[in-house]
Amino acid sequence: MGIRMLRASLAVLATILLVGVLSVLIVESRAVREDYYAEHADRMRAIETSKNDLTAIMQVAQSAYEDGRPVSASTELAFSRLTENNALLQRADERLRGNTTVDTHLSTYDTELSGFVRDGQAFTARQNAFADALRTLQEESPDVVKDLRRDNLRLESQNAFSLAIEVIEFATGGGSGDGRQLKQRIEQLGSSTAARTQAPGTLDAFINAANAVIEQKAAAGLALQKISSSRIVEHLWALSDEILNDNRRTVSRAERAGLLLAVCTVLLLIGAGYAMFRLQTSYRELNRSNRELESINNSLEERVTDRTQELSAAYDDLKESQVQLVQAEKMSSLGELVAGISHEINTPLWYLISNSTVLQERMEQVGEFCDIAEDMIAGVKSQTGVKEAISRGLMGMQRMLKDGMKDDIDEAKDLIQDSIEGLEELTELAQSLKDFSRLDRARYGEFNVNDGLDKTLLIAKNKLKDKVSVHKHYGDLPTIHCSPSQINQIFLNLLTNAADAIEESGDIVIRTIAEEGKVRISFADTGSGISPDAMSKIRDPFFTTKDVGKGTGLGLSIVDQIVTSHGGELLIESELDKGTTVTIVLPVAAAMPAAEADEAEAVEKVSEEAAANDPDSDAESSLEMIDNDDGRDDVPEVATV
Repeated sequence: MGIRMLRASLAVLATILLVGVLSVLIVESRAVREDYYAEHADRMRAIETSKNDLTAIMQVAQSAYEDGRPVSASTELAFSRLTENNALLQRADERLRGNTTVDTHLSTYDTELSGFVRDGQAFTARQNAFADALRTLQEESPDVVKDLRRDNLRLESQNAFSLAIEVIEFATGGGSGDGRQLKQRIEQLGSSTAARTQAPGTLDAFINAANAVIEQKAAAGLALQKISSSRIVEHLWALSDEILNDNRRTVSRAERAGLLLAVCTVLLLIGAGYAMFRLQTSYRELNRSNRELESINNSLEERVTDRTQELSAAYDDLKESQVQLVQAEKMSSLGELVAGISHEINTPLWYLISNSTVLQERMEQVGEFCDIAEDMIAGVKSQTGVKEAISRGLMGMQRMLKDGMKDDIDEAKDLIQDSIEGLEELTELAQSLKDFSRLDRARYGEFNVNDGLDKTLLIAKNKLKDKVSVHKHYGDLPTIHCSPSQINQIFLNLLTNAADAIEESGDIVIRTIAEEGKVRISFADTGSGISPDAMSKIRDPFFTTKDVGKGTGLGLSIVDQIVTSHGGELLIESELDKGTTVTIVLPVAAAMPAAEADEAEAVEKVSEEAAANDPDSDAESSLEMIDNDDGRDDVPEVATV
């Protein structure tokens, strides 16, 4: 009797203990609310958007400052999104605020963001004032130079023209002048006695605009330094990591509780089965348990199917994101080169404007000379006062010749020759850009590696010319079958990386060699080199050795993908503080991917059907081919940078 009571008591205690454990596990497994994941996703989305906006603001600010242009209106939208996303983050629930580390990071980020927005808006105001001053100088300087020449102040007009060019190049980062020296030269120009005497007030607007450009650039530079030195991105990363850690801890705790609950449930079922076996509750209970287990199994299969579909959709989204990242890297490189090409175009245009102004003045003198000759001819035809007309005309011609008319005509010839050379330079650049872009029309086709290198060097000329000497050692190469636009992107990425690795000045050596069924292209620079630790990660996506905001970490990863897709090989050799050599080995006949082959076949079939339905299409296609061939034959040879 006593043993039975003891067993009954132990059974009751075990049941109570089991029920208590199960209750605790049920509460713990439901610690994550249904809306928790949506709130967490919103917070992480806000953090990711804020990271992108901060990076974009810094890049836009740096680009606007270097180019001397106003800050784009998208920056204000970025500031607005940062404020809205910060408000969402600051509305964290009490559970998350209970995490002291998260609360501290939220407060720190809120403070840093307020300062960053304030400094960013201050930079926008300074930069816009700087851009307005630069635009005013560009508009005023030609008129000032023209007025000074009209007043026979040639030295002052030359100084003003030279000073305008140097100030504009200083403002856009293309020159090597110093702001203090430029202000001294501006002051010397303003103190010219001849200018104040013969053309009072002519230089005032020009001097004010030039001084404003230098002063506003300095002010904008200080404002840019403030936002560039901000550690807000570091704080945002720390906040993101801590929120992720908190989420992992919360979800892990609920998952552990669910797992233990499942274990306890299994143990409870085993105990119930054992009890039912001992109580001989026969096959009905067993059949019911089997039906329950079958239902659970069916539900599990449905969940596995749903999860598989979700993973498949996530994989498709990941592939699409990778395509977008590659496109973003390409557009970033092209955007940087377009800014440099704009600078290359500006200098010849300035010479053309100045030369045209001087030629206009010289034509007025030639016109006066022609008027004198016409008066002489009219006097001779009228046969009255011939001697006086000829004498007066000859004296007028002698006076104009003494005033330097012949020198002015010689100068006009030189100016015309300079203008022709400037136009040829612009034509060469435009033609190279046209050919460079035309390669994008065909995904796979025949490609001349040496020509592609020359055109890429011409487009990247502005980025290389101030600090890099390029040495070309081209071999006799066969044309290769490839995607020309992708190979040009490889050249552009490698040249940009090599130039960025050279801090002050250095050399880039480009070699091309034909091998058996392959071509080898190498880029060797005398830059800072790559450390052994970084060499193992250099091909990884998003890994970069550049400062924050100056690189996406996709350049070499994209190069590696393109080379691999063409059946080639990418070799990288580097020695720290001595330089890096990147070698690309490409097959002469790369196999076209199956998808692109099917697409090309479909396009060809559609073209044939269109040609059969439209007899005029052949003529139009032929004309277009002739136009393309003419443009390609006129491309000039690219000289060493």
